[in-house]
Amino acid sequence: MASIPALPYVIMLVLISSTALGKPENTSSCTLEMFGNSSNAFWACRTELALQRNWFPDPLASFFSYQTWNGFDGFWQNGAVLETLVNFMHYTNNTRHLSIIQNSFRYLDSLLLAYAPEPLYDDMAWFGLSYARIYEIFGDQRFLSIAKDIFDHNWAGGWDSSGNCTGGMWWGSNKKGFKQTIINVQTLQLGARLYRLTGFKDKDLLKKVNKQWQYIVQNQLVDPHTYLVSDGVDYNNKTKNCTANKVFGPTYNSGVLIGGLVELYRITNQSSYLSLAHKLANATIANSTKGGIFREYCEGSGGCDDNAIMFKGIFVRNLRYLMDVSDNSTRAHYNAWIQNNVKAVLSRSRCEPLVEKCNITYKDGPPVHNVTGPLFGTTWAGPYNQSAPMQETCVLDLFTSSIPPGVRCVGQGCTYDPPNPPPIHLTCSSHPCPPGEDCCNVGKSFTCCDITQKCKDGICT
Repeated sequence: MASIPALPYVIMLVLISSTALGKPENTSSCTLEMFGNSSNAFWACRTELALQRNWFPDPLASFFSYQTWNGFDGFWQNGAVLETLVNFMHYTNNTRHLSIIQNSFRYLDSLLLAYAPEPLYDDMAWFGLSYARIYEIFGDQRFLSIAKDIFDHNWAGGWDSSGNCTGGMWWGSNKKGFKQTIINVQTLQLGARLYRLTGFKDKDLLKKVNKQWQYIVQNQLVDPHTYLVSDGVDYNNKTKNCTANKVFGPTYNSGVLIGGLVELYRITNQSSYLSLAHKLANATIANSTKGGIFREYCEGSGGCDDNAIMFKGIFVRNLRYLMDVSDNSTRAHYNAWIQNNVKAVLSRSRCEPLVEKCNITYKDGPPVHNVTGPLFGTTWAGPYNQSAPMQETCVLDLFTSSIPPGVRCVGQGCTYDPPNPPPIHLTCSSHPCPPGEDCCNVGKSFTCCDITQKCKDGICT
C-alpha cells in the first residue's frame, strides 16, 4: 500500500487537567444521555471527537499541504477514514462534523493529481467505497458519480484483459505483475455496491462484478478448507498462471471480501453468498483472536507499520455490514465477540490525556485544539503504547460496529460542526519535504516525491 511521504514524527507527552469525564461543557461534548444511555455510542462519539480534535482528519482540505492532515500515514487512509466517519453518523443518527464529509468531495482528476503520477488502484478504491457510502447515507449524487468514475478508472487501467488467470485486477499501473487480493475484493464490493445504488440497471457493471467474482473463485483466493483469504496470487510470467499465495495475514482482505459478499447477496438475494461470508468471518475471528482479543498478524512479530494498524478496524466495519443482514442469533454471536474487544480496548489499551500522560504521535506539529481523549494504542489487548490517527480510526470502527440498532442522538450536540481551520498553504520554498525527497510545486501547493522519484514538470516521476 503506497504512502505519501511525510515529515518526521513528533512524539509528545501530554498532561492536561480538566473537568470530570463525560461532563458536558458545550455542544462538542459527548454524553450518555445523548444516545439513550448507549455506552457504545457514547465511546464512539468521544473517540470521533478525539480524532477530530487531535489530528484534524480533514485531509482533503488541501491535498498538497499535507501538514493540515497532522498525522495520517498515506493517501489511502484519508479515503478509508471517510467511511468510518459516515458510519458513525449513520449508526448513531447524528451529523457531528458533517462538513468534514461534505468538504471531502473531489473530482477524479484532483484525486489522481494529489498522488501524482498516479495512485495505486487500491488507494483509489478506498475513496470509491467511501464516496458510495456517503451517497447511500446522505443522498448526495455528486459522491455517487465520482465513486463510479473511480471504479471505471480502476477497471480501465487495472483489469487484466489478457485472459490469463481469468482476469483480475493489477495492484497499480506501475505494479503489473502483482495481483494483490485487496484491490480485487475492493473492486468486487465497490462494483456491487454501485450496481445496487444505481438501481440495478447497469448491466455492463454487473458483468464486471461477475468477472471479478469469478477471478476470486477460480484462483481460490479463499482457501476451500480453512476459509482464510490469501493476500494475493503468485503470477507465473512463463505459464501465465496464478496460484493463491497462501499468505493468510492481513485481516482487511477477508473483511472487505465479507463486505463484497454482503453486496452480492443484496443484489441477488442468494443466501449462498451470506453463507460464505459467515464462514470467512468465523475463520478470521478464530485465526486472529488470541486470548479472546482480535490481533493483527503483525502485532506479535515486531510490530505493525502504519498501514496495518488500520486493518482490524476495516474488518469489523465489514463484519457490521454482515451483522446488518443476519438473523438475531447470528448477530448476537458476532456482537458478543465485538463487545469483548470493546471491553479490552477500554480497560487495557486506553489513555486519557485529561488525567494521564499519553504518547501522542504527530507528523506535523501540535493540533489546533487542546489535546482530547480518549486515546488508544495499537494492540487492543494492551498495554497502551502510543496514539496516532491510525489507531484512533481503527478503534472508532470497533466502537461504531458495536452500536446496537435503533440508537438515536438527541440534543444540540448531535449537530456539532465547528468551522474548519483553514489549510496551511505551503510551497517548495518552505522546504517542507524530508531529506532526499524532491518537492514539486503544483500551483500554490506542493507535493513531496517518493525518495525514488524526481520532480519533472510539476509531477513526481
